[in-house]
Order: sequence, then structure tokens, then C-alpha cells
Amino acid sequence: MGIEDHSHDHYHLNRCLDEYPNLSEAKPVYRNVGWSLGNRCPLKCRQCYSKSAREAGMDLSCELIDRVIDQLSGLRVHTVNLGGNEPIYTNGLNPKHSKLPYILSSLTERGIKVGITSAGPTITMLNRHFPESLKLINDVDISLDSPVASEHDQNRGQKGIYRLAMNALDIVEKMGIPRSLIMCAMNWNFTPDRIGAFIDLARAHDANVRFNPIKPVEREHMALTLSPTQFFDGLKIVTEKCDTVDLSDPAWAVAGSVNKDRVSGCPCGVNSFRIHSITPDGQLPISPCVYLHDYKSGDLATQEIGEILQSSPFREFRRRKGNPDMIRGCEGCSDLDVCGGGCASRAYLHSMHTDDSQRSIFIKDPYCPKDNLPECDSVNPVTFTEQEDLVHMGYLCTGIFKPR
Repeated sequence: MGIEDHSHDHYHLNRCLDEYPNLSEAKPVYRNVGWSLGNRCPLKCRQCYSKSAREAGMDLSCELIDRVIDQLSGLRVHTVNLGGNEPIYTNGLNPKHSKLPYILSSLTERGIKVGITSAGPTITMLNRHFPESLKLINDVDISLDSPVASEHDQNRGQKGIYRLAMNALDIVEKMGIPRSLIMCAMNWNFTPDRIGAFIDLARAHDANVRFNPIKPVEREHMALTLSPTQFFDGLKIVTEKCDTVDLSDPAWAVAGSVNKDRVSGCPCGVNSFRIHSITPDGQLPISPCVYLHDYKSGDLATQEIGEILQSSPFREFRRRKGNPDMIRGCEGCSDLDVCGGGCASRAYLHSMHTDDSQRSIFIKDPYCPKDNLPECDSVNPVTFTEQEDLVHMGYLCTGIFKPR
């Protein structure tokens, strides 16, 4: 008997738990949106969170793009980040067929700031085929798994991809586009030596660094997760070398003594959401969090966005945000006004992969500072520095830093 493959369960199934349906909800202010544009990517990144939530078969049309942007404009969305896979591949792997330039111009015309997350191909291909489109980008995140070229290429499954990332970084630096190097923090790369080299590389290009602790979307990702000691000690190293631009990861915010006026729980589903890749039958589902494919809902191709935002997945996230004292293990915690129970997707995914019977978003973050921080060296209060709007400010549970 063969082993069953459940890797696409969260693509085909709606497994939203709809917990505590009678609780009150936090008031949403949807400011930041992520949008996964296509269903193809030539890379094979071990930590990829979107590969099991995309299937090739349908491309984006200008009419569908217009409909989505109309919906976002009506919602008064402030920023849109284009990522998920390489955004240039909206309509197959031929960049000349890409709808990305059309999307960039359409969002900009509506006054919506646009960012791009890329491992390099999107920026280099825009520069080659659609150079005027680069001027429409608010800021760019260059995705890099390691400051060591061979390690990065190996993890991405393609030789030369580090060189492509550096080429993209040079392009945006020469154009004066605000830029960050983004690392998905895993147990093998979030180490003192690599963190230091990563920050040095960013400093050399006058770039920010953004560290995004891995969320284990797939069960095999659990082997890549940070230990609590790494999670907090890594933050200490970063904040000793950098000023903080934004710190939306609630567990990190507590460790850095961040005020509740800057961070108040997980932003997902309340301040931000994700538009997923178009499905083979032409649907465009959205979810409160990019990592929780189980909570995908609706179809932007046929439904009004307001209707989808009233669906169970979004209401459940708003209930968690509005009632952090209902999160198991968080009752009466003095840090609840900042932490809010921590990252909802991290809590859900860790509990699901550890014991599916415990699957819940009303469960506390596995990196709960009260449970784990005493085991680690203390983190000094972070120092914030002001920057212009970046698309990842307040979007996802992450941290953006400026090397000193």
C-alpha cells in the first residue's frame, strides 16, 4: 500500500475550524495586501510556502486584473506586495507574456504603493524587457537564503541564482529604489555567522534586512524551524547590529520591549490578507494569512471582496484578534496587549503538525516569550528608526531592520 499524499489538502479543502462563532470581532482596517500572481516558478526552494497552493492551468487576463484592483481600491488598500512565486511569471515562464507591467501601472494609477519580492528573476527580466515598469515600484525585497552563494544556490535548487539575486540588487540600488534583503529564517541559516554576513551584505548595498521566521506550511518544514533559543538569540544579534524599522512579529515585539502602540498582536486577517494564485478553473481565492491555505475563501473573480471578508475564515481571525484572552495558555498574561497570543499561522501550523487534534488558531504561539525567553539571553529594548512606507510594514509577522 502506497503512502497517501496530503500535500495539497489545503489547496482543495476548506478546513477552517470556525471556532468560537459567538465571540465579538476586532474591527478590521485592511491596509496591506499580498498577491501571488502566477502558478509557475523554475526554483525549488525547500521552504516554499506557495507551491502546494498553486496549480498551473489558467492565466490572468486584463479584465480579471482590473476587477481585482477595483476591489482593492474600493477597500482603500494602501500597499500591495507582489510575490508568492516570481511575480514576472503571471502567464507562464516566457516573460514577454507577463501581465506584471500592466498590474504595476494599474495599481500605481489608483494610488496604491506596490512592492515586489523576488529571488532575482523578476527584477532582471523587468529591467531587460519592461524597464519603465521598474520606476513604478515602491520598494523591493530580494530573497536570499544565505550570504554564502553555494548555500543559497543549493537551497533554491538552481546554480547561479545567487548571482542573479546580486544582479537584481545592483539594479534597484542604481535606480534608487528602497530595498531589503529578506531571509526566511531557518535553523540552518539563522546562525550568528550568517546573520552577521547577511547584515554586512545589506549594509554594503545600503539595504535593509528583513527576517521572516519560517512558518511550517508543510509537515517537512518542521525540520527547518527555529528552536526557541535561535528565535530569540537571533533577534538579539540583529538588534545589536541594526536599528528597527518595523517589528510586526508579536513574540519578537515582546522580547524587544515594543510598546503596544506599535505592535498589538498578529496583523493577519485584520490589517492584511493574501490573494492567492489563480486556480485551474479561474478562481481567485483569498485568505487572512499567506501561510494558512486551509483558510482560503471565496472567489474574487465572481464575488465582491466585502462578501468574502465576511466569510468564516476572516471572522475567525478577527475573533482571535479581538479576544486574545480566549487563546489557550494566554489567560491573564501581562504581555497580551502586545503579543495577542502571537502569530496565528505559526500557532496553527505547529499545533497541526505536532498533533492534528490540537489544530487551532486559538492556541498560543510556540515561541511564547513567557514560556521560552527565560531560557535565552535577554533581548535589549529595540531602537526604532523612521523610514518611508515599505509594503511589509504591518504585513505578516516579520521584522525589518536597518544596518548601523
